[in-house]
Amino acid sequence: MSTKIRVAIAGIGSCASALVQGVEFYLRNPDNTIGLMYPEIGGYKTADIEFVLGFDIDERKVDTFLQEALYAQPNCNMQVIDPASKFQCIETNARTFRGPTLDGIAPHMRNYHPSITFQEDQKAHEISAAEYKDLLKKYQVDILLNYMPVGAEEASKWYITNAIEAGVHVINCMPTFISTDDARTLELLAIQHKVTIVGSDMRSSYGASRLSEVLQGSMMDAGLVVTQHIQMNMAAGTTQGQEHIINGRSANTDFLNMAEKARLYNKHVSKENVLSGQSIVRGKGLEGMTMFAGPSLTVVQRPGGAYMGTDNKVCNIDLVAYGFAGARYELTARLSVQDSPNSGGIVVDAIRFCRVAREMDIVGYLRGPSAWSQKTPPVQMTTADAKFECDAMARRVYTPITEQQKISHLYNGDILLKEKVKGLTFTFQKGKTEYE
Repeated sequence: MSTKIRVAIAGIGSCASALVQGVEFYLRNPDNTIGLMYPEIGGYKTADIEFVLGFDIDERKVDTFLQEALYAQPNCNMQVIDPASKFQCIETNARTFRGPTLDGIAPHMRNYHPSITFQEDQKAHEISAAEYKDLLKKYQVDILLNYMPVGAEEASKWYITNAIEAGVHVINCMPTFISTDDARTLELLAIQHKVTIVGSDMRSSYGASRLSEVLQGSMMDAGLVVTQHIQMNMAAGTTQGQEHIINGRSANTDFLNMAEKARLYNKHVSKENVLSGQSIVRGKGLEGMTMFAGPSLTVVQRPGGAYMGTDNKVCNIDLVAYGFAGARYELTARLSVQDSPNSGGIVVDAIRFCRVAREMDIVGYLRGPSAWSQKTPPVQMTTADAKFECDAMARRVYTPITEQQKISHLYNGDILLKEKVKGLTFTFQKGKTEYE
């Protein structure tokens, strides 16, 4: 298929930079499929993705070409593509516009050195909601990626709801709309505008959430009971390609942003939803169990030297389980990854699933792709069930779940059948931790 999937990005940070560079890498190396879970989805390859528009609030990024913004500080992801070379996956003259700040910058982020934190623009024109919708339509945007910082609830809702009202599909890469009530409200809006959502809170292709889910699920499928699952994450180590630079490292902006506990509340909830989700889908109780996911241990260099961010993330997992005749099991795992590219492999799939779902006349939350790619999807699934749903959509095959989300099922002519919308499946999630 030759039709491009036109993508806009809200938040041109390290994850966005890694994603776009990755798409360009596979476009230039079409025979290399390492790192791609789905080389093709419904006939679409990564080369069919085109980035046409960006939004940000940092003075080093707004009113610049999108390609320039991808390499601007404080982005610290590994460089795959020479910034001086012309990107084929970015539309010519694609620019970055100044979005509203709202709660996009946490107060404590203003206290860090400029090279590792946000610098709010004070000069460029801040677009209104109406101007934002007009831009999405003018640039014929198919899909919006929401890459707002964790805790930016108002900013995320502004970008997401206005995009849906403009008829644009949404991939929500951060933890908002994570309670079932909020998710239901957002899905109704999406169905009314006949668009799809993948959300919420992007996983990595193979990161802490995937490893936690697989390890815990494999124990439970073997008949064990998991009584303790603790997952701790920290920013530590060096961005790939910078190992030769003798210098200390600070966390990337994602981790720095979550240094204040209040800022990471929803992230904490979302990561614990991964741990509890595997018990929920198997009908297992969690009463009295120790299930805890610490979103981040933020590391900052001491003053006096050159500040330098790192995109390396380390996850430590500890599990305790009991099995046959009460036999005890203990499992400890450590995973070190490049954080931003690790999410890129998931997002290139989510983009293509949204396009294929649109062509299959499916609307609302994509439950299989969301369960596969997100920490807090509308429906928690086992790893195998989520993969089954994704495999089916990649082949353009309907399942009992997607049959219920066809426009022909939810609409009678132009009339929306709200009772059928209410009947769509959700895993109940409260949007708060079990420790409250």
